[in-house]
Amino acid sequence: MAHWLALLAGCVLLGAGIVAALVAPRRLSLLVAAGVLLAIVAATMSVGVLSARYGSARALAGAIAVLVAGAAAGYAIAAAALPHLAPASRPPDPGPAPTEPGGLTSVVLLSHTEPESYSARIVAARYRLLAESAGIEVPATALPLVFLAEKGRYRELGGKAPGPAAARDLQELVDARLPSSVHRTEQAWTYAPDSLASTVVALRSEGARRAIVVSLGPPQSGHLEVAQGLLETAVRGLGDMTVTFATTLFNDRDLPAHLASRIMSSAADLRCEDIGVVLVNQGMPPVWEKRSPAASEAENYFNQRVRMLLAERGVTDRHVRVAWLNWQTPDVTEAVRHVAALGCTRVIVACSTIVLPTLETALDLRQRIHAARVPDTVEVVTVMPHGDDPALADAICRSVEEALEHADR
Repeated sequence: MAHWLALLAGCVLLGAGIVAALVAPRRLSLLVAAGVLLAIVAATMSVGVLSARYGSARALAGAIAVLVAGAAAGYAIAAAALPHLAPASRPPDPGPAPTEPGGLTSVVLLSHTEPESYSARIVAARYRLLAESAGIEVPATALPLVFLAEKGRYRELGGKAPGPAAARDLQELVDARLPSSVHRTEQAWTYAPDSLASTVVALRSEGARRAIVVSLGPPQSGHLEVAQGLLETAVRGLGDMTVTFATTLFNDRDLPAHLASRIMSSAADLRCEDIGVVLVNQGMPPVWEKRSPAASEAENYFNQRVRMLLAERGVTDRHVRVAWLNWQTPDVTEAVRHVAALGCTRVIVACSTIVLPTLETALDLRQRIHAARVPDTVEVVTVMPHGDDPALADAICRSVEEALEHADR
């Protein structure tokens, strides 16, 4: 009986080890590989001992059946446990009030991007949020492949996502442009739900009594809802801290014109009637889209102003299409194919309401364009997100100044 139990335990560990190998970051790969190898050796030895002891084909078949069932059970149990890797979302402890007199104003740039390095906990948090608030679930047996795909995306970019670095560079530009009435700027991240609340609490401990939050992304989303909920709880505990959300950047008066200029600079050598444009947006699950009408309105408003400015510069209106990277239609592939079919010899795919670069703009966008399979006579040019563009920094400053004026009134 002991050998049968040892076989079962080794097989369960083998199945769990396979999940760990698919999910664990690269720095733990050797440790996980050693564990899987140990489980394989233990299971193989147990099969050999049982086969030798009983000396029958029935015993060998039973041992193999236990091996397969145990490995499958271990895989299923470990895969089902993956959502529990997500860190708990709870408001931070407000801590004691600062002894120094306050009154300072700070700005928080809330960046919509991935963590710089792969994190299984963040992937689990994102999956749990989609499952709980958007009704999007992946079968447990396929869930480890979601983590593996995310690891592969990081590996293809050298192990680092481009968004956080661009956000920090943008922060430096904003710091240099903000009025003297603003004490400092800080970063918060939507991939960590408690990041915004923790940042505001930390600013209060340094003497800030007013924080202005600028969302570097949509004005509403599932990620933002969670962050705002934790922030509201934290601010109620602070009492003497005021938090204001600045107007969305998609309402800025100059940012659409800057994007239109970037698009036209990619086609300066062509006739306007030969130019096609695809304005790319991030997209959100249908449930979020219905729950966040302000995001869709701001996105549409921004895209229509860019379309109008392009038309004023001679681009044919029907040659400008709006597309989404995820969830919503038409997708980028369909839009690129449609514009190319209209006879455009250069299709400019421009990230419109995507503020910061992400894994998707760096990898998926290229794949979506390639999938369109346009004729060789059609050239496709990509205009990447605003990122650390000085024009975006200026738009952020205008949004902050507007929020300050509103608060003062």
